[in-house]
Amino acid sequence: MNRFKNARLSSKLFITLVVTFLIVFATVTLVTFIIVRDLTMNTQKEKAALLIDAVEPSLSLSMFLGIKDISSKLSSITRLNEVIGLKITDIEGKILLDYQQYTSLSPYESIKVSKNLLEPSSLKPIGSVTLTYSGKEFSKTMDRFYTVYGWIALGVFVILWVMLIWINRLLLPINLIARKVRNFKPGEKITFDIPYSQREFSQIIHAFKVMQESVWNYSQEIETINKNLEIKIAEQTHEATRHLYYDNLTTLPNRLKLQEDLLLKPTNTVAILNIDDFKEINDFFGIDAGDWLLSQIGHWLVEMKLSPYRLGGDEFAFRLKQGNTSIEFRHNIEILLALLSEKLFMIAEETVHVRATVGIAIDSDKPLIHADVALNKARSAKQPYSVYDQSEGIEQQYQANIAMSARIRQALVEHRIVCQYQPIVSTLTGKIEKFETLVRIKNEDDTLIAPYDFLPIAQKTKLYHHITQEVVYQACNLFAARHEQFSINLSGSDILDSRTVATIENILRQTGTADRIIFEILESEGIENFDEVALFISKMKSLGAKIAIDDFGTGYSNFENILKLNVDILKIDGSLIKSINENPRHRIVVEAIVDFAHRIGIDTVAEFVSSEEILQNVTDLGITYAQGFHTGKPQFLNQQLM
Repeated sequence: MNRFKNARLSSKLFITLVVTFLIVFATVTLVTFIIVRDLTMNTQKEKAALLIDAVEPSLSLSMFLGIKDISSKLSSITRLNEVIGLKITDIEGKILLDYQQYTSLSPYESIKVSKNLLEPSSLKPIGSVTLTYSGKEFSKTMDRFYTVYGWIALGVFVILWVMLIWINRLLLPINLIARKVRNFKPGEKITFDIPYSQREFSQIIHAFKVMQESVWNYSQEIETINKNLEIKIAEQTHEATRHLYYDNLTTLPNRLKLQEDLLLKPTNTVAILNIDDFKEINDFFGIDAGDWLLSQIGHWLVEMKLSPYRLGGDEFAFRLKQGNTSIEFRHNIEILLALLSEKLFMIAEETVHVRATVGIAIDSDKPLIHADVALNKARSAKQPYSVYDQSEGIEQQYQANIAMSARIRQALVEHRIVCQYQPIVSTLTGKIEKFETLVRIKNEDDTLIAPYDFLPIAQKTKLYHHITQEVVYQACNLFAARHEQFSINLSGSDILDSRTVATIENILRQTGTADRIIFEILESEGIENFDEVALFISKMKSLGAKIAIDDFGTGYSNFENILKLNVDILKIDGSLIKSINENPRHRIVVEAIVDFAHRIGIDTVAEFVSSEEILQNVTDLGITYAQGFHTGKPQFLNQQLM
């Protein structure tokens, strides 16, 4: 026992492992008992099966020959005490013999074995025999096994309990050391009193004494390090605050700083200044030069005593100072814009004039938002500055636009972008020869939203090209099964979008409608993007498509460009057609357009033909086609075979 006490901890752990192995061995023994139980049960079943096999041939022959008295053939079985019951039935389920021996055994102590009786010649089933065999021997055997198992389980429990006590005793010195160490403070000396000495614990105690000395030295070093860290943290905090609240380029306070200042020092009057055409400065001089210019503007605004903020990009902001009135604030902005227009800034040894636009929100509950709304209004109206006016409903219009944008997106997802088609009739025959495709949004209640309510909003988002592609897809698939020509409106942005153009080409090839489609392009967009439009027209005409110039005659009509673009149709703007009866000047313009078209061999279409009188005038002028509510309203079309 003393030798074990002074043994190494590893030896003690080894002994513990041996004990654990013994427990595992006991578990394996238990598994063996279970296997023996199954073998015993199978042995009993085999005995019963052998008894049936012994009488099965004679039973089968007797039943085959029709011998009814078969009990005598079973006396060798029924006289056995182990046989509790014997039941014989024919193939139809009729009981031929039902022998039952009175027994006090419970059902679970008996074993039933059944076997089919076969006809000797054909081996077809002619009945069955069921033997109920006593499982008393099996129950006795298993009772002995259960008793042994119970003692083994009790022994294992006792062993585990003893091991638990022994392990706790082994760990007692460690617990004493842990308690001492837990209360250790630098500078104190700890002594250890353990019940008995062991080499491992002596090593731990010695190591801790060395550690105490090291801790004292380290504590002095850590104290020095902590002081240095405090200085560094203060510096880093200051630097992080500067990066968080101040712009790196101009060193001005940023948007986040402005938002916090508006909360800490409330003011409801704010102005946002945006540099005009700053993108062109970046494109011409380069981004680095643009950054240098923004830095100069920021310093100049500081010199103007306006306490500016840089919101990002080319935008700056100002707050109403305490003690000033909103009238003074607005006056200061006017002076600022005047001085800025006269100020010269230097970029790469060149002088640059800078102009700006300002949006002002006065006494607003959302000063930043409303100042931005006013800025957009000023830029749209090309005014130097604008003051937010709630009565104008600009913010409400923005919200309505956002809501409409969401409706457009939902309509695209739910396939509620639909097309109606307005007839275009020949002025010579009065027959419908073409249709113009007009896009609509179908609401959930089947009402329709007109294009002028959603297309302008869609053009400001990335949804517009998806609408165009959907319209081309629907129209081409519809007219693939019809004989008429059909037209589709394309904007300049559609023509400039390579993905949209590629989609149009694919749809035309898949539907085979290239020789009957007409693409309508606005006159102004054809001139503004002449090279791109000319390339698109050339590509589409090579596929067989035709090109029409829409709303021709409303602007400064450039006949030379029309010739260069090689178009097929001129659609005369409805504003000229609808007043052709009353306005002689409009009639003269229309006559000039028709004469020009006839001379170069292209067709003309009159839009907004709303009455019989206008239709007659259009016909008299020699216009090829007429389109309007008088000749046919927009309608849904069904596919029909050519």
